[in-house]
Amino acid sequence: MATPETVESLKTEVKRLNRELRAFVAVAQQHGLRDYCATRHPKLTAELEKYYAHSQLRAHQKYDRVLTRIRDVSGLQGAAGDTAERTYYRNEQDNVAYIEHALKNKRFVLGGIWVAPQYRGKGVAHKILRVLVEASDEADLSIELYHEPFGEEGLGVNALVAFYNRHGFTRHDAVPGGMVRFPRSPLDLYTDK
Repeated sequence: MATPETVESLKTEVKRLNRELRAFVAVAQQHGLRDYCATRHPKLTAELEKYYAHSQLRAHQKYDRVLTRIRDVSGLQGAAGDTAERTYYRNEQDNVAYIEHALKNKRFVLGGIWVAPQYRGKGVAHKILRVLVEASDEADLSIELYHEPFGEEGLGVNALVAFYNRHGFTRHDAVPGGMVRFPRSPLDLYTDK
């Protein structure tokens, strides 16, 4: 007859093995072994697929909330572009700026901020990015960033990196060749709103 300590030890070991199996099946599914997983662990595979589908749905909902919010930048009128991959900003006279964006890997991907030459150096990009950062924080959505200078009159690479650093973006292994800003970054404590 098993002692209470042995029973408890076995239960703990079974829980650990189930966690490891769950992780293995999740990774295997991500690497194209769905059929293998479904054959050997159909219940677990179905559960993980349901979770993943719900996770994707939540990411789209968060992205939509951020898109709605970033149209509201002080002094500018924001509007979605025809392809929904750009948001355009204008004041009463001119087209002032636009941002390129998408949802990828459950992150808001910022392709860049373009500001019309006559409005550069006046805080337009800062205001737009500030609203984006706040909206992403509220939605609990990370921002992935791939930036390159727009023409010769724009900021250079080092100045762009410094600009985005001031808004909580950092280089990270999660975004090779780009930058990322996770929600509610401690770096935000040091930026002006």
